[in-house]
Amino acid sequence: MNTKIAMSAMSIVASLAIMGGATFAFFSSSATSTENVFATGSLVLGLSDTDQFDQATVAASFGGTLAPGQCTGVQTLNLKNLGSVAANHAEVAVANTVTDNAPTATPDMSTYLEIQSLTYDAVDVLVQIPNSNGNGLFDLDDWELNSATVLDNLPLTDLGVNHPLAMNICLDESAPNEVQTDSVSSLFTVTLNQNVSQ
Repeated sequence: MNTKIAMSAMSIVASLAIMGGATFAFFSSSATSTENVFATGSLVLGLSDTDQFDQATVAASFGGTLAPGQCTGVQTLNLKNLGSVAANHAEVAVANTVTDNAPTATPDMSTYLEIQSLTYDAVDVLVQIPNSNGNGLFDLDDWELNSATVLDNLPLTDLGVNHPLAMNICLDESAPNEVQTDSVSSLFTVTLNQNVSQ
């Protein structure tokens, strides 16, 4: 009998606990987080030279009037990410427009504009430009012929820091008399890329 009494007592206690638990109230509190905005950052390439700073377009960064055997001296174009998103690298392509005054020079003047030195962040990158025209010089014509593939993967991962692209161009001593009064206007297009795959 004691077992039956004990079981009955436990059933009563369990029932009371369930009923008692159902009658208790618990406190709660809620809070909200508002104005959660998701936006895109930016890659903004800024170029600087001797007299123009942090611009999308600069003019006359490189150049000069040359005679055979003369050089421009080292001239610098600085690359900088002015945006808020870190990039991976930059690439530089060249397009040359040759003005060939009579008598016509063959080959044209761009093949005689030897790239004497080309560095990026003080590292020699001239080795990236092959001698595609076969004249034994690394020249502006070679750079243009290979613009789609050369001078790529120039590291540029930080924000707000100048990275100098420095170049010295010489009119080779072999330049013929026909290049007198000719000129080459070179357009340097710099592209800043976020990902290594670009």
